[in-house]
Amino acid sequence: MDSETAAALRAPFSDELVGKRPQSTCKNCSNAPSRVCDEHRKARCSDCGQWMTTAHTHLDFVGHADTTDRFLHVDPNWEWEPVERQVDPQVLAAAVASGNPEIVKAVLESASPKFDSNGGLWIRLTIAGTTRLGYGDAGGKKGANATKEAIGDALRNAGMRFGVALDMWRKEAPETEARQAPARQRTDRTWTADIQRRITAAESEQELLTLSNEIDAKVHAGACAQAQYEQLRALGRNRLNQLAAAPPPPPDVHPPERADAAAPADARAGDDLVKQFEARITAAQNAEELGRVRDEVMADFKAQNIDPTEGNRLLRVIRTRQTAMEAEAA
Repeated sequence: MDSETAAALRAPFSDELVGKRPQSTCKNCSNAPSRVCDEHRKARCSDCGQWMTTAHTHLDFVGHADTTDRFLHVDPNWEWEPVERQVDPQVLAAAVASGNPEIVKAVLESASPKFDSNGGLWIRLTIAGTTRLGYGDAGGKKGANATKEAIGDALRNAGMRFGVALDMWRKEAPETEARQAPARQRTDRTWTADIQRRITAAESEQELLTLSNEIDAKVHAGACAQAQYEQLRALGRNRLNQLAAAPPPPPDVHPPERADAAAPADARAGDDLVKQFEARITAAQNAEELGRVRDEVMADFKAQNIDPTEGNRLLRVIRTRQTAMEAEAA
């Protein structure tokens, strides 16, 4: 993320976008079923109009819609995803049995977010290529509106880690700061060193994806802090870029004394197939043509006619071209 994008995220919000949120300053009031303890009373607040404990203060906040508008202004392609999803094991098993990676991907990506025992969820927010964690909850509420509130809270929390409305978060009362997320464990240093080594040695995008899932599991278990998470994600992206940019081996370099003499010919055939796909991708005039090429790449990928790394690279190139065409059409 460049300095201009970072500055745009941290820009102050205009006064008309800043609201006032009442926040209890008494832990006993917060924990009481009636939201008021024996030492305080409920009354109508003349500032916020809420009927609540008199032991409260008012915090500046920016709503979900205005936070989203800031994300869109800085990066129209921003996205978020839950760290963990509620996947139906039977549906996933059926998808895996189909042998179609697209079906498996669709099942995983369409599963709803998995909330923890506090009714909150961890998310990954990606803006301008940078990913950071966030946590949100609905303050003990239940139902569909509570789900939306928890997601909005998580987005604002993750946005704060990019600097969005950071000054307002600094004004949070200690009671509020304490409930933003469950306490996280310290990062396992032995595991961190090991996975850094494995990321650096990874030879394919699939291998990096497997490592990414392991990192997410550590985050959810509380064994990977935010700073280490960001470092590992950056290391993974760098390795992925290295794999994508790595040139094919020179044609005169072959393994010595191989018994399966047909292997070099198969490799050359795969290289020729990749070059044909590259030419067709470049020549494609519309999204429909790219779609046909993509289907053929997937078919040859599954049939192991092309190297997995090359197959993944081709799919990324196709997706990039499709996005560019969609932008031009708009």
